[in-house]
Amino acid sequence: MKELYDLIIHFRLRELFLKPTQNEFVRIFRYLFVGGTAFLFDFGVYALANHWLGDADLMIAVETAIGFLVGLTVNFLLSKRFVFTEKARGVGASGEFLVYGLIGLIGLFLSMGLTVLGAKVMDELLARAIVAILVLFYNYFARKLLLYRRKGETA
Repeated sequence: MKELYDLIIHFRLRELFLKPTQNEFVRIFRYLFVGGTAFLFDFGVYALANHWLGDADLMIAVETAIGFLVGLTVNFLLSKRFVFTEKARGVGASGEFLVYGLIGLIGLFLSMGLTVLGAKVMDELLARAIVAILVLFYNYFARKLLLYRRKGETA
């Protein structure tokens, strides 16, 4: 945590974002940045598609899927550059993207289900915010453990 704090306080952006690191706090910080950027693409594509295709129920589902796929692709590409720079374990590039995407898809379904459940006991927006944070950590750790765990590192 001290390393992350020092990098932020001293505004050492090159080290914060580009220098290879195994510091989990720095990697999670990078993943937050990557996830935020991917969200902007996801939401932006969704909003544009919604503007062009309309807001009928079926179209909303299609627009959500299109936004999700664009966001997932952006997340994958940026994560490979800034967060998970090591090779994936036991799969080629297409297998890596497939597993990455499946983890993301499970995260999407978790978000949907947990938000619906949470909305029954608290404000819907509060539930959505809490679930978003939980699923962000699920996505990070599932990808780290299933795809990018270093040799000898335990699950």
